[in-house]
Formats: sequence, C-alpha cells, structure tokens
Amino acid sequence: MACFIFLAITKNSVLIMGLKRVGVFNLPLQTADCIYSLKKNAGIMEPTKKVTTLPAYSCNPPTEKRIVYWTKKAGLYNVRLIMLAGLFIMSTGYQSHRKEMLLMENDLFLSALKDNMTVFFRKMPDAGSDAMDNSRLRTIPLLKDFYSKQNYRPVWTSNTALSDQAVVLLGLLDKAEMYGLKTSLFPVHEIRNEIELMKNRDIRSHYLASRMNLELLLTDACLRFMVLLKMGYAEFDSAFFSLPAAASLTSYLVSALTSDDFEKRILAVQPTFIEYRKLQQALVRFLKITARADARVFVPDPSKDSAFFRKTAEEVLINLGYLQPGSTDELFILSLKKFQYYHGLEPDGKPGRNTREALAQSTEYKYRQIALNLDRLRKENLQAEQFIYVNIPAYQMRIYKKNSIIGNSKVIVGAVKTPTPLVSSKIERIITNSEWQVPRSITLDEILPKLKSDSGYLHRNRLRLVDKNRNTIAYHQVDWNSVSAKTFNLKLMQESGKDNSLGRVKFVFPNPYAVFLHDTPGKRSFSKDVRALSHGCVRVQHPELLAGYLVREFSPQNHDIDVISLINDGIHREIALNNPVDLYIHYITCEADEDLNIFFYKDIYGIDKEELKKLEFLQ
Repeated sequence: MACFIFLAITKNSVLIMGLKRVGVFNLPLQTADCIYSLKKNAGIMEPTKKVTTLPAYSCNPPTEKRIVYWTKKAGLYNVRLIMLAGLFIMSTGYQSHRKEMLLMENDLFLSALKDNMTVFFRKMPDAGSDAMDNSRLRTIPLLKDFYSKQNYRPVWTSNTALSDQAVVLLGLLDKAEMYGLKTSLFPVHEIRNEIELMKNRDIRSHYLASRMNLELLLTDACLRFMVLLKMGYAEFDSAFFSLPAAASLTSYLVSALTSDDFEKRILAVQPTFIEYRKLQQALVRFLKITARADARVFVPDPSKDSAFFRKTAEEVLINLGYLQPGSTDELFILSLKKFQYYHGLEPDGKPGRNTREALAQSTEYKYRQIALNLDRLRKENLQAEQFIYVNIPAYQMRIYKKNSIIGNSKVIVGAVKTPTPLVSSKIERIITNSEWQVPRSITLDEILPKLKSDSGYLHRNRLRLVDKNRNTIAYHQVDWNSVSAKTFNLKLMQESGKDNSLGRVKFVFPNPYAVFLHDTPGKRSFSKDVRALSHGCVRVQHPELLAGYLVREFSPQNHDIDVISLINDGIHREIALNNPVDLYIHYITCEADEDLNIFFYKDIYGIDKEELKKLEFLQ
C-alpha cells in the first residue's frame, strides 16, 4: 500500500491508469496524455523516453495564461487523485488485509506476552501462602500447570478480540444460578473491566498488562467454575490442590478449548448421577416460573382464620406453580394435596402444622435449599453401577442399577435425639431371624429403669440377661436395689421372631456406629408423614425384596437359597455376599422427579441450617 501511495504522488499517469484499471477513476486516455503534455510544457515533469502518438486531439495551450490555468488545474487533479487513492486503499486494500494486519499485530505482542506470562508464574507464590490469599486469582497452582501446557500462549484473546470460547464462558458465569451457584463467586466484573482496557487504543501503553490480566482472570474463572461443578464448594488451599480430581482439570480444559462444543464439554464435568441431573434441570424450571422473595410467609391456623389462611395459601401455591389464579375450591384442595406430596407430607388436603410450616418457607430459601443439595450431590459424586441409597429426609431407600431406580421402599430413620449417621459402606451379610443384642445406651437409658421396677418386663419382651461369656443370668440373681447405670455389667439379648426389634432380617455393613438396615414389627409407623422414630438404625418397610435382590445379584453361590422362605419360616441363616454392594446413607432435602417437579423435605436434623451458614455465597 505504501508503494501505491508513493506512485500516486510522483507518477500521476501511472496512478490514473491504475485507477482506470480498477474502475475508480474513469478518464479517457487522451485526457490523461493531455494533462501530461501540459505538465511537460510547464516544466512540471520530464517527458518519458517513449512518445505515443494518438489520434488528432489538440492539447497545445493557446497562451501563457492557459498554461498557468492548466498547471493549477493539474495541481487540483493531484490532490483529488491522492484523496481518491486514499479512499480506494481504505475501502478495498485495507479491508481485504485487515485480518492479516491484526494477525501481524498479534504476533508482534505475542512474544512479549509469553515472556510476561513466564516471568509472572516464576515469581508467583505457591498455594497456601499469604501472598496468594490476597490475590484475585484463586487457582494459581492450576493456572501454572495450564499455561505451562500451553507454552504460555494466550488462549482466550487475539489482539483486542475475545475468542468464541471466552464469550461462551462469560455467558455461563452470567447464568451461574442455573447450577446453584452465584455469579459473584467469579471475577466477572474484573474481567469486563480488563476487556474494556484492552480494547481502548487510546491507552495502548496498558495493552500488554490488560491482555495478560484478562487471560489469567478468564482461566481462573473457568477453573473455579469447573471445580464447583465437579467437586462442590471448596476452599482453594494446598490440601485441595493436591487432590487428583483437581489436578486433572487443567488437561481437561486444554482439551475442551479445542473441542467443537466448548460449553457442552465444560458442563460435562458435573456428576452423572441421575438424581443430580434431574435436580439441576428442575432448578432451571424453578427459576423460570417462581417469583423469588426472601421473606417468610405468615400462614395462619385455619381454625382461627380460615379466610386469611385460604388467601395466603392460594398466593403461595400460585407462586410455586401448583395453582392457577381464580381456581375453584376443588382445584385449591387438589393443588394443596400436590403441594403436600412434593413436600414429603401425607397428601390429605388438610392444613396441619407441617403443611403450614412448608407453606411459610420463602422462595429464596427454597432456591438456597436446592443449591445446597446440588453441592452435596457434587461432593458425593456417586459412580457405582449398582448401589443401595437411603435418603434420610425423604424416608426412602432406593436400589439403583445403571443410573436408574429398579426398586424402592419406605424407611424409618433415627429420631432427632438419636439421628441416623451418614454412612458410605458396603453391605456384606444378610442375617435372617437373628437375636438382637440391645445397644448399651438403650439398655441403660430406657430399659434398666423398667427392669428395676417390673420383674415381668424381661419375659413379656422376650429378653434375657447374659454375662460377658454369654451365659444366661436369671432375673432373681440380680440385686436390683443396688444396681445403677454405673454398676450394671450385664447385656440384654432379645430372642429371634416376629416381635424381635430387628424383625426377621437385618443387613450388616461395616460402620463405627453399630447401625443396621433391618426389618421391624412396627409396620404401622410407615404410614406416618414424619418417620424419624428409631434409635439410629434404618427400618425398611419391605426388607424381603431387598434381601432377594442382594442374594440374586451379589451372592451367586447362594442362588438356590429361597431367602424369602427363610425369613417367613423363622429360620436363622447368615448369608455372605460374594460381592459386597455399595450402600450410601445420605442427607438430601431436595430431589426432582422425571417431570422436573421438586420434592422439598423437612430438615429434620437441622443439617441444612448449619451447612447454609458455612456456604457464604448462599447466605
């Protein structure tokens, strides 16, 4: 382009011919030659060695005045031609080479940018230091590893432009609430500031610094997002960065940046467990249909003010999508029953205390509850092909195979004072019609006072006293007047049978709490809304179905055993599983069904309340 401009100034004839060739300036050749002749006679330029004779076309000036006139006119032509040439260059040549020019400019800065990156990471402190804690960057060890894999080249920017992947990433961060996260967890504001600084050519002296800051902030934000999606909320400390799951994210990000669908690859780090996937998708629906408010709703007792209750309950049900405005009494009752069903309550349409408490919860609290449970499911990251899953707040046990539910049963869990512990273990044995050794805590706290005052208690409850050698001790052999909780050194055993507290079958798994999954003679309790009733063990409504499944799937050497007959006939048998099956007893207060309706369960142990305090972004 520079050569073209030089020719335009020094060789007007060449310029005119060039412009004519491209159709920008369309003069006849004779006119061009005429201008040249005038300039030659006026001493403006030297004649060319070759003279071209054209058809008769007189160009000789009649007078000196005419020569001056033509000289001035030629000067105007020069100005006009140069202006037209400039327009031509800008409209064609510049545009056609703009991409190449940007690439050239990018290459000029690339070497300096790489050098700055290298120096930055050499001087950057390791994870866990005070200097890192004060930095805007939270994933420095991962950043070091990532950019070393990239040879310290930028991955999100080219000159002053963002890559398509950077635009996608910012979009994901802007809608972080769809994944139970908050945009404020990521340096989005700082990123947007650096984008403006990088694009501002009036302050190009800051270009390198802004571009490097932008690169680091984008990578840091992406790694944070991936960590939270894959592993749940975590403290970015040295212990965290030593985890293999965290270290693997840098290689994954390198691969994702070169994939055809960057967003899909990033979101693929989330757990594959079907309960997580359904709840996350249900959250998206919840955000679309629900007006969020942080204030609790006052729901009056209908026995005191039925009209006010009806009005308040209608507003809540409409906001949550259970009811349409202007519905009839019949539809109101149906929607209330549906609300009860999805809040783990008996769907009887009666506004009892538990129903009113559920109606009073704010929609913002429900959002935080969903987000908290997504975080729990990320931390669990269940990946076994087959496993038994007990959800304490749902009072449900489910059997999963290949990420689908193939069986379920109601359960009774520990009371608030004797909660069921959270356990990840493996069921190793099934024992039919076993005796029950009463836990010492139950013996001392509940049974000993009854034994001291009631000599018939042992017989009525089919209990017997045994010493440390399991020898039976008669009731009258004990001096009950002198016995206390400190001095009582005997154990209580309950005979097997249908009245045994463990029922007719129990499932044994290693745990430090001495809890089991087991049958129960108290079947009526399964009809209750709130089934937090046990001393910590999990009572299963249909244990025979679980026993049959375990023997069939995990104990092939015992495939000929009819375990259900053993249970019903009162036969004692211990069956070891060849392949112990994974068991998870966890605490999930939100779940979703296939239609993305969300179940909200009561926080019976108050664990939600405590954990929400720890997750600052959910406050």
